[in-house]
Amino acid sequence: MDKKNTASVTNKSNNNLSVKESLVNYYLVLMFTVFPLFFTDEFFNIRHDKYGLFLGLSAVLIVSVAGIVVYTKTVENSSPRDDIKKQGGLKRSFSVPDYAMIAFLIFSAVSTIFSNYPLDALFGTAGRNNGLILIAFYAGIYFVITRFMNFREYIFISLAIASSAVFILAVLNCFYIDPLGMFSRLTDAQTINDFTSTIGNKNFLSSFICIMLPVLMALSVLSKNGNLRILYLAASGFGFMALMTSDSDSGILGLGVFGIIYFIWFVRNIKRLKRYFLTITVMLAFGKLLRLISFFMNDNSKDMDQFQKFFVYSNLSYILIAGCVVITALLYILDYKKPNIVLPKAVPVTAGIIFSAGIIGIISVMIYFSVFDTETNLGSFEKILRFNDAWGTHRGYMWIRALEHFGYSNFMQKMFGCGPDNFYYAFSPYFHGLMQYGDSSTNAAHNEYINYLITHGIIGTAAYLTLLGGVIARAVKSAKENPMTVICVAAVICYAVQAIVNIAQPLTTPLFFVFIAMTEAFSRQTLPLKTK
Repeated sequence: MDKKNTASVTNKSNNNLSVKESLVNYYLVLMFTVFPLFFTDEFFNIRHDKYGLFLGLSAVLIVSVAGIVVYTKTVENSSPRDDIKKQGGLKRSFSVPDYAMIAFLIFSAVSTIFSNYPLDALFGTAGRNNGLILIAFYAGIYFVITRFMNFREYIFISLAIASSAVFILAVLNCFYIDPLGMFSRLTDAQTINDFTSTIGNKNFLSSFICIMLPVLMALSVLSKNGNLRILYLAASGFGFMALMTSDSDSGILGLGVFGIIYFIWFVRNIKRLKRYFLTITVMLAFGKLLRLISFFMNDNSKDMDQFQKFFVYSNLSYILIAGCVVITALLYILDYKKPNIVLPKAVPVTAGIIFSAGIIGIISVMIYFSVFDTETNLGSFEKILRFNDAWGTHRGYMWIRALEHFGYSNFMQKMFGCGPDNFYYAFSPYFHGLMQYGDSSTNAAHNEYINYLITHGIIGTAAYLTLLGGVIARAVKSAKENPMTVICVAAVICYAVQAIVNIAQPLTTPLFFVFIAMTEAFSRQTLPLKTK
């Protein structure tokens, strides 16, 4: 977006930044550049590396901003009660997501206190370090960013450049090109099946893509700066290439739902719709580049799932690209001849109904083949349309047994869970069943919402869902006036969708909470809280 557009959504863009605002912006740049690329010992300590870096960067930000606020209040000898009065009352200065974040933190603390393993719940040592400490830092950066962010374009420029580096490294790793020497101590099986780029596990790389790629796609549509739009288009192309190499269904799920939602969002505005299809065309074309690279590498690459192979290797995908090219060209011609066309509201409404009907249809088919017809051979669609223990790389087993455990739990466990990141202990009675799938244990449900239900209980999960729903709802409300919320909420939506089949962890989830905070920050600037 151009300077004028940025100024209209931040209300302060033409002013010099305060120290607090500068610190927030520097923090965001570091989180979007250093954080995804940082590691110390190849893949062997990468989760702890990023966990420690996030805590360190966030602690510096929170303490520095808090210190400045306290110092300013002291120097100015300002009465906190006067400040509250100026804001129209403390209660009115808080939004629904603010209350939800506080509630999520409080109930996480309650869950930790009543846990049978409070230290593990505090540090998350029985799981993925998603303990109370990490949640407290999420809350801390949320309130700092939402109160003191004054956006500058260089934040997203740095995001595009650093994300492209992660994406390109993933593509190189797919062809066993290892410029950082990160494969040196891995077994062949680990190199082929598990690890890639500087994110680690392929599912976590998919999660990273589901955060960054939607933002880049939205930027390529909404940015009014032509040079920056080229940067965001190229970064989107690299992101799609990386998604094809990650071989993870969670990324396909997240990006697919996001793509449909944003098509519905942009369909009324021809200018935005033409850029949307241009972005899709560029992404598909970059995906075909993988086929060209594979040719020069004598097809020496990691294996891909059938869905990804369609975009990379199938000749039918050229038809899809050609169709996108034609649609893009027609939209550009239409916009040139009749600029500023806005289609009737019935168009996105109809598209939304069709999309909803499709989702209902898929769910209905799954229910039919999972409950009423469990014998028909579904071939390659078996793993998608028939939900059973083996579904989704035995996620079905973990989900079904986790919900069984929840049903057997006592009242306190149902309300507050077994403690943050203590899924391992709750699920241990079912470990024997995992052996038939080659696993001896698990510390996560591989569904973030079921995981929260077990570890945080009904109340904690409700607070978390209220946070997500509140942030998205306020973003939708402010989107017409402030396209920045559209850009940031893209990451929130896509991550929330892929979380249905993925895991919360310190490698990518901190970025998710950063975007939650940024989305709410822009919403607050666009939807000023009533003070009269």
